[in-house]
Amino acid sequence: MLAKLAAANVRKSARDFAVYFFTLVLGIAVFYAFNSIAGSQAVARIGEDGRKMMELLAFVINIVSVFIAVILAFLVIYANRFLIRRRNKEFALYLTLGMQKGDLFKVSALETLIVGVASLAVGLAIGLGISQILSNMAASMFDSEVEGVAFSVSGNAMALTVAAFAAIFLVTIVLNTGHLFKARLIDLLNADRRNESFKLRSLPLSFVLFIVACVIIGISYKLLMDNGLLEPSPEFMAATVLVCVGTVLFFYSVSGFLLRITQMIKPLYLRGLNMFFLRQLSARANSAFVSMSVIAITLFLAMTSVCGGIGIVNAMNASAANGTKYDASVVSTYAMMNYDTGEVEQLELGEFGAFAEAHDYNMAEGLAASTEAVGAPAWDNMVESAVQIDFRLSGITLGDLNEATGKSIYDFVGAGLLSDDMGGQQLDYVAVSQFNAARELAGLEPIQLGEDEFAIWNDAALTSDYADALAASRAQLQIGGRTLTAQPEAQDVTLETTGVTQRICVLVVPDDCVEESAPLWTSLLDVQCKDGQEDAFQSFLHGVQDSADPNTYPVSLIQTVSEVETQSSGFTAVVSYLAIYIGFVLVIACAAILAIQQLTDAADNVRRYELIAKLGAPQRMIDGALFKLIGIYFLFPLLVGVAHTLCAMQVVIDVVQVFGYLDIGTVSVVTMVAFLAVYGVYFLVTYLTARNMVKFKRV
Repeated sequence: MLAKLAAANVRKSARDFAVYFFTLVLGIAVFYAFNSIAGSQAVARIGEDGRKMMELLAFVINIVSVFIAVILAFLVIYANRFLIRRRNKEFALYLTLGMQKGDLFKVSALETLIVGVASLAVGLAIGLGISQILSNMAASMFDSEVEGVAFSVSGNAMALTVAAFAAIFLVTIVLNTGHLFKARLIDLLNADRRNESFKLRSLPLSFVLFIVACVIIGISYKLLMDNGLLEPSPEFMAATVLVCVGTVLFFYSVSGFLLRITQMIKPLYLRGLNMFFLRQLSARANSAFVSMSVIAITLFLAMTSVCGGIGIVNAMNASAANGTKYDASVVSTYAMMNYDTGEVEQLELGEFGAFAEAHDYNMAEGLAASTEAVGAPAWDNMVESAVQIDFRLSGITLGDLNEATGKSIYDFVGAGLLSDDMGGQQLDYVAVSQFNAARELAGLEPIQLGEDEFAIWNDAALTSDYADALAASRAQLQIGGRTLTAQPEAQDVTLETTGVTQRICVLVVPDDCVEESAPLWTSLLDVQCKDGQEDAFQSFLHGVQDSADPNTYPVSLIQTVSEVETQSSGFTAVVSYLAIYIGFVLVIACAAILAIQQLTDAADNVRRYELIAKLGAPQRMIDGALFKLIGIYFLFPLLVGVAHTLCAMQVVIDVVQVFGYLDIGTVSVVTMVAFLAVYGVYFLVTYLTARNMVKFKRV
């Protein structure tokens, strides 16, 4: 009997459950789809390197899913609370007819169970379809052919999804039970007749709290911008706590502040239905300041994660495109700078170092002599051409540049992105002939360098502004016993195979300024392979790197085009999928909860709207008041979230520059437009549905 009643209630209240049900379906579908990517048959077909990146994606998504589940749980529980309140009078009728509270609890639990099972079934069905699309998109990032992949189901992802949402439904049932057992019949009957009690009545106190909230948020902004975002710190934690406290206090104070201020402006307060509209707005903000604060912070996290994530992806892709001019690049490192002592310390390379020295640190010659030791084809059979660039320590530090030009690198690079002892770091310098040879191997024109000039070579986006400022200042430096003047334009070309640009203010000098006594600490060999020999050469390089035979050249780092492209594709998959997962799901969830709240409040206040209509207010005026009420309620959390995002993006830009160049403005605009589109759809649906609730027949 109770089961039939619960099923009938769900059917009867389909309109009330519609947005709630849609949000559950969406959350379940996306939760399953993203957690199932790594276990799909499409991903299983990609290469070993790609599978490792997908395993990383799965690992990170599993961790993030805990956060997503907590957010969805809060939002679902909060939405369910509004739905329960919407039906207070119905519950009162059941109690009046003699139903026990235990039976009332059973009906509520069965309704939650029915909606939960239905949403799980529909959500998983939709999630299965979405997962096939996401999995094939992920596979296509690594392999061009994904046809013929069978439909796949991830048992682990399905079990995780069912378990997570079953837990959410269980907590919902427990909280509903507490509400029903504590409720009194008189309270249930009169729930829709009571105005919300204002928690903050004093105008001076609300004004002071409003100012305090703005000050706290301002302090959090300053802490974040002064200390950066790249790594956790006490200041970063303080900024996080303060922005949360300030946001809650802002919404708490504005509920009293807004109404009291407008009441003092009589022409505004008494115009049309503003008196009714403003009191309704203040009452809602007063009772829902916690949820509005959480939604504002959630929107901030969503927008920041999507802008930053997509920004990093674009920067990485741009860096990878610039860093694939050669088939491979090989790095050998012979010494390291000890910044504590200021001395250059040779690495213990043993017999491998002796082998390099025997070949006069000529990498092409040494690697060619290593082919026999690892059983690889002859060097000339694999390599078309190769160019070596030797990096020597110039003896000139960043601190010296600061003294010579008055320009500090800390003035150009964002907070928290550089260590505090960068002033003692020596700059590298290279011969212009090697620099030009590498340019020519990449199909670029050589640069012209005068006898008394040097060029600044900087391909790292992080320090590009600093390098440009140094070049524009025509800095003069003592190099190789001569005074050289910087060319007015810095060189930003990437002359190695890499996914992340990393050359910071390397000095390109005339060949006769290169002193043999200057410490050679690392060498770079750029290689163009003969047609069809790329895989063989890659295998040879890894064989040399892993070899224990002392008759092989010491290799520190190997980067090939295929490896860089695989890493770039994997990084794109990981970051972009996480950005979408975290960002858009949270935006949709927040908009859905706002919609549920507004529809529930509109239904609770039908009697008030009806009374206004009976007093003679035209439907157009009622619709206008409802539009402003719902619009401001949607707009407040969005504006606060956008304000937080605009501040955070100043720091996110610096973080993105670690990975490469990016026009973050374009990414932010596109992201904001997408968010506003989703937000706008929910607002429009909410307003139209609520307007239908408050339409009355006039006699």
